[in-house]
Amino acid sequence: MAFVELRERLLIQVSARDVYDAVQLAGHPGSGLLFTGQAAHDAIRMVRRHGYDGPVMADRRRYAGSARIRGTARLSPHWIADQVEAGATAVLTDSGYVGDGDHEALAAILDQATGWDGAVAVLPVHPRWVTRDRELLLGAVRAYGGPVALVVEDGPPYTQLRSLRRYEPLSLPLMSAGVAAFGALACGAEWAAIGVREVLRHLYPEPHAAVGGWRRGGARSAFVAERLEFVPVERLRRETCACSTCGGRAMRWMRDASELEVNTHNSKALHAMHVRLLRSHRRQAWWSQLTQGTGQAVG
Repeated sequence: MAFVELRERLLIQVSARDVYDAVQLAGHPGSGLLFTGQAAHDAIRMVRRHGYDGPVMADRRRYAGSARIRGTARLSPHWIADQVEAGATAVLTDSGYVGDGDHEALAAILDQATGWDGAVAVLPVHPRWVTRDRELLLGAVRAYGGPVALVVEDGPPYTQLRSLRRYEPLSLPLMSAGVAAFGALACGAEWAAIGVREVLRHLYPEPHAAVGGWRRGGARSAFVAERLEFVPVERLRRETCACSTCGGRAMRWMRDASELEVNTHNSKALHAMHVRLLRSHRRQAWWSQLTQGTGQAVG
């Protein structure tokens, strides 16, 4: 029943500390919440206590940051139990990172996940796993046979292929994503999650300085549908938006807006695009046409 609830959902991924604003951002039909961080199960418990009945999950995100762990680390049975007790729609493993060619880490996550019936095996992978080693990844997922969710690290092997139009999203649930979440849904993924903050729309390589170029944090970035990207509010110009938060105004009003106001716009604009996707009869063609129309890679 849990995965029926998640069918074709576009979840809003937020930090556990955003618990008081989260329900406002995920109140649309077809939406849901993915809390992030060590206290994510407590955030689930809190929103359930206050009556939120939409899909909600918890991502511990041990795979990210300078202290991230390798995928060979032991998965925590306490983390699984805490999610069940809190009322999570589906439980996610607290996986570590799967580096370039790290078959041992990939196997360790999937082997351990078989111990929990119905648990979603989270696979945070180096970008070459979805480009060069794509078939190896898909083969491992097929052999595992249970539910999985991808987190794809940023990096040239991933972004370059997308910009050359040779990259096609995998039909697997995608977490910690930007607008690539729509691509995953268009290709048949059960569900996907878009981060409300820039840091939750990316898995940054470590050390960060080795590849450079990304803004850390970026709490106030507005989704511009016509450009199919999140734009830092200080760079907004004459773009307009018809969502009920913007009311047809030029989006540069958000330069002086609160983070919650910006993210409320984001949730409404993302919901409108999600509705367009669900209404499309040829979703992959819709996504291909949309990305080609923007003239840029999406992420």
